[in-house]
Amino acid sequence: MSDAVPVSRQFFRDFARLALPYWTEKGRWRPRLLTGLLVLLVVAQIALVLRLNVWSADLFDALERRSAENAMAQIGIFVLILAGTMITNMGHLTVKRHLQLDWRRWLTARVVGHWMEDARHFQAGLIPGDHANPDGRIAEDIRVMTEAAVDLASTLFYCLLLLVTFVGILWSLSGWITVLGVNVPGHLVLLAFLYAGIGAVVAFVLGRPLVQATDIRQTKEANFRYDLVRAREAAEPIAIARAEAAERRRLTVGFETIAMAWKDQSVGLARLIAFSSGYVALAAVFPILVGTPRFLEGTLSLGRLMQSAQAFQQVTAALSWPVDNLPRIAEWRASVERVLALEEAVQVVALETARAGETAINMDRSPGPWLGVSDLWVAEPDGTALLTNLALQVKPGEHVLVDGDAEAAAAFFRVVAGIWPWGHGRIDLPADALLVASGRRVFLPRGTLRNALALSDEEADEAILEALAAVGLASLTARLDQSEDWSEVLNGADLQRLAFARLLLLRPGWVVLGDATDALDPGSADALLRLVATRLPQAAVVLIGQHPGSTEAFDRRLALHRSKAGEVLLNAVYARRQAARTPKRRPLKVVDWLQKGYPPDAPSTMHG
Repeated sequence: MSDAVPVSRQFFRDFARLALPYWTEKGRWRPRLLTGLLVLLVVAQIALVLRLNVWSADLFDALERRSAENAMAQIGIFVLILAGTMITNMGHLTVKRHLQLDWRRWLTARVVGHWMEDARHFQAGLIPGDHANPDGRIAEDIRVMTEAAVDLASTLFYCLLLLVTFVGILWSLSGWITVLGVNVPGHLVLLAFLYAGIGAVVAFVLGRPLVQATDIRQTKEANFRYDLVRAREAAEPIAIARAEAAERRRLTVGFETIAMAWKDQSVGLARLIAFSSGYVALAAVFPILVGTPRFLEGTLSLGRLMQSAQAFQQVTAALSWPVDNLPRIAEWRASVERVLALEEAVQVVALETARAGETAINMDRSPGPWLGVSDLWVAEPDGTALLTNLALQVKPGEHVLVDGDAEAAAAFFRVVAGIWPWGHGRIDLPADALLVASGRRVFLPRGTLRNALALSDEEADEAILEALAAVGLASLTARLDQSEDWSEVLNGADLQRLAFARLLLLRPGWVVLGDATDALDPGSADALLRLVATRLPQAAVVLIGQHPGSTEAFDRRLALHRSKAGEVLLNAVYARRQAARTPKRRPLKVVDWLQKGYPPDAPSTMHG
């Protein structure tokens, strides 16, 4: 038990750290207003329940006296109570749903903001831990977390008010009874607490496995959704390989894991519901049976008997809040833990990226116009060495090819692009112009082709059309303002051509490419590099990875070679004298990233 308490406290501290800024941040008047309205409506609900309890006593007293006049008056009062209850409950539901949606919107924006920043979404997927399927955690678990939290908090506050209100009523209606010669006051209150206490203990024992079963089921559901998305994205390779049967078997197995988790959860729910149904049914009858002797003795009127029965039910209902809400609590806690796990993974990589000093990869502005790498050591997230003691300096207008070991080249490109924080060393980013990094898989935002090219509305159509034609995509010129998911519509070769068109339009001073021509045929790959050299003579180009074409377009070629000892070395293959095309310094072209939907990258990079 001593171990469980700190874990529980830590859970609630982590939940509060994640959730409470929704109310506590400066200027958050809307959530405070909605919460205040919700509190007032719960108080109104309690007042109406209290008035209904008093009305019940008056009605049954009127019936016992056979007073038609009083009975008709009570009918009129009931109509007013009913109307007030309907209006209050409608208002309560409306305000509650507004609060749930507003909180979900805020928390989704917060988590997505932390996750989709500075390559954390990429880096978090590389570290160990239970934070897979971030899409499900953001879309589904945040929904469950916020909706259930508001529901549970609202009902808990309702039950606390209900308990405080009806304990006094039940105590006054209990009177005195003699037990073994001892006069006992408020016996119905004591019985209500005893009844609810026994019910809570039994319910917790029966529902104890429910939290784990719910967590496992949600994880299996998320895994199954991920497998379906993966099958959709790999539709063409699956079709070509005729692997539909294998995929069907894999998806069937995935669903069967959901079925097993569902069965385990169903067993826990069935046990809990079986007990809860009997518990609720007995609670309606038990106080009447206890009060019947006093009614038959004439010391308790029919109205007071029914009022005490209702008060007993209200007290036990309030005390039974944990029992009634155990499945909801289990679902809520499982979702909170999944969101917290994602946030923790994002924080881990954020701290890793923020490291500086001798034990970190330091990316700074170079003191002059060059791109430099010095004393670079690159590791896996678990610390396994990938590259050691790399050094490279690229001057303006220079074209450099770094090929060789594919794994080492991929790691080197990610470091230079600013998305790989594991290791130590120094990267000097050029201070005089824009640096653009573009990898093998080109990302294009969903929307029009014009926006996918990262252009402003003021960009001349002639420049766009000319750039598309220059890279061999003249067929797309008629579709500039057509909205599509271009990453899915275009094939790999056309996507890489489009990346080169974007370079021609952005005109960066520094270009870092990672396997950015591997989907092209050798002739096309060489032609695009020559195009860049012609149109952007001042730009330095570093291609890291495999190039299917000729190496003649490069001033230098270096190879990443893995020795027998496993160490990766960077060796110069050749270096020819660079032509006299050193560029004149030009003003930095400013690109309005926010207008185009691209977040700003590290000091001088835009990732393609």
